[in-house]
Amino acid sequence: MSSIKSQKIIEQRIEFLVPGMELARDVYTSDGKILASVGTIINKTLIKKLHNWDIDKVSIITEIEANPITDPKIQQFINSYNQSVTVVQKAFDDIRQTQQVPLETFTRTADDIVDNVSTTGNAIDQLYNLPQCDDYTFRHSVNVSAISALIATWLKFPPESVSAIALAGLLHDVGKSQLPPEILNQSHRLAPKDYELYKTHTTLGYDLVKKTPGIAESVLSGILDHHEREDGNGYPNKLTSEDIHPYAKVIAVADLFDESLTINCDTPGALSPYSSLDKLRQEIYSIDAKTCMTFTENMMNFLSGNLVTLTNGQQGRVVFVNKDKPSNSIVLQEDGTVIDLSEIDGLYIHYMVR
Repeated sequence: MSSIKSQKIIEQRIEFLVPGMELARDVYTSDGKILASVGTIINKTLIKKLHNWDIDKVSIITEIEANPITDPKIQQFINSYNQSVTVVQKAFDDIRQTQQVPLETFTRTADDIVDNVSTTGNAIDQLYNLPQCDDYTFRHSVNVSAISALIATWLKFPPESVSAIALAGLLHDVGKSQLPPEILNQSHRLAPKDYELYKTHTTLGYDLVKKTPGIAESVLSGILDHHEREDGNGYPNKLTSEDIHPYAKVIAVADLFDESLTINCDTPGALSPYSSLDKLRQEIYSIDAKTCMTFTENMMNFLSGNLVTLTNGQQGRVVFVNKDKPSNSIVLQEDGTVIDLSEIDGLYIHYMVR
């Protein structure tokens, strides 16, 4: 992670060592020779040598996350984020009354989001350190805008395209302003009839925004196509890969990642970005693979170091992210024990501790 960290040296028993840990002190054999020097990154070969020399424990370095709120850039990001949510909520309320989209308001908000995420290294991490569930439809819109802007940057889209994608992300669910509130506020799975109505939000949003003078066709496509899927099983037009707009492919990844963390945030076990990345990996054949992989690989930089609660109720700090299944990462517990969740059936990261 790019946020401030402090280092701590702990004594770690050999059976709990995992590759990637760093030695904090030299390790000596019984006859006084250096077996491994300070700063050595532990690998499987070294662990085997330590066992062969009957060494019980070694000193390793762990990184402890400092309070990120003390970083002025992150504080600025949080202030701007909360302001954006308020602006979006008011804009949605106005749209319900006037049936007109205040494009200037949304454009200005999207530009602010782009400016703030570009200067805050762990912006995505901060989205999930903020209170959840309140005004979740509006928070989801802001989150998708911010995540889409970061993905577009990582994919090396030109700056004007990053801004357009952020705007499309902010507007991607604007059609929900035309749906009955009781459908939007249901946390459980919708009945088939209600789900069919829910799916109209993409077309409703497109029809609303296209009436706005000066709106780009690419932004409209991002709104309309963000639920289309590579295999043709999406909606509203069952497009396949070559016909889905590139902006919509970016928004689709951001939308899928965020939806279980905000819209469905009262669902047990759905509060973990690690589990949400698991879901993306499972969906990789229906969403754009390059976009998905670019996002997941960059996300690894944000997810190491977080304090998490496991499904057995114990807490620990993530010291190594499992790229194949992030919810089964390697966790350092408070007593210094390191556990590899991929080796324990039924145990995984339940949620992040805020």
